[in-house]
Amino acid sequence: MLKKAGRCCIVLCTAFLCAALLVVPQILDKGLLFEGAEQYTFYSGSESSQAHITLASASEAAAVKLALSDITGESARYESAEEAFRQVKKYGGELVCREDAAGVSNYYFYSRRLGGGVDLYGARVNLHVAVRGGAAAVGSPLIFGGY
Repeated sequence: MLKKAGRCCIVLCTAFLCAALLVVPQILDKGLLFEGAEQYTFYSGSESSQAHITLASASEAAAVKLALSDITGESARYESAEEAFRQVKKYGGELVCREDAAGVSNYYFYSRRLGGGVDLYGARVNLHVAVRGGAAAVGSPLIFGGY
């Protein structure tokens, strides 16, 4: 009887460990891409402007991202453009192109660390900074919903 209970315990522990090995990487992979922002925006369902947009404050961003499924992008807003460009530096982003429209300067980068991306003007980009005045937003692969 004791041997049977011991085997059952081993089987249950093994099943628990296998489940943890499947779930934990998913949770760890859902950390925030950008640090120290005031507000976060998460995109899901599409890597285009058709994406579903979910907003979150800095204090709730990690929990909101963890709860979302099919995340296709993320952006973060900063009062200082310098903070946004620090995020680009963190990922080793290389400038692909820049454009100015409607009072916003857009900088498009590619980072090997992030991978993926979208094609823009014939080049692959996966990191986008939009600057208006002194404030900025940084997103991956692109910022949608206006800035």
